[in-house]
Amino acid sequence: MVTLLLCIPVLSAAQPLAGHRRDRARTFLVLRLADALNLSDAKALEVSGIIRKADEERRQLREKRSDIEKQIRAELGRSPLDADAVSKLVAQANQVDEQLAMIPEHSFQSAQKILTVEQQAKLVLFRPEIQKQIRRAVRRRLQMRSGAPNQPED
Repeated sequence: MVTLLLCIPVLSAAQPLAGHRRDRARTFLVLRLADALNLSDAKALEVSGIIRKADEERRQLREKRSDIEKQIRAELGRSPLDADAVSKLVAQANQVDEQLAMIPEHSFQSAQKILTVEQQAKLVLFRPEIQKQIRRAVRRRLQMRSGAPNQPED
């Protein structure tokens, strides 16, 4: 899941995972990280906590973004258009988007703080690999939902 957080641009395009699937994905990613970084059980639990916190923050920001979108649609439906109100809502949406985009970096930095230098280096090297795996998993999930044929993998 740490790597899930490190890949927010990819994941933000996908539908949010249902609760049990999100938990399974988090567990899988924590296990992958624990294995790749040779984490102790205690460190794996700390990393899991960082991921869980970021996941909750992402969920809250997505809800906030959805609310802002509803407000924008309502404002666009009014006549005459209140340009100031729409501008403020657009600025709020942009701010939420920026916050969402920074979640992976903040999570990455938080994880690094609890890791040894060697584990930090391994995480830096492991990050692109896990991002690629996550992109593939998201692509497969989206294809399954749309019924599209499988595309060649990276």
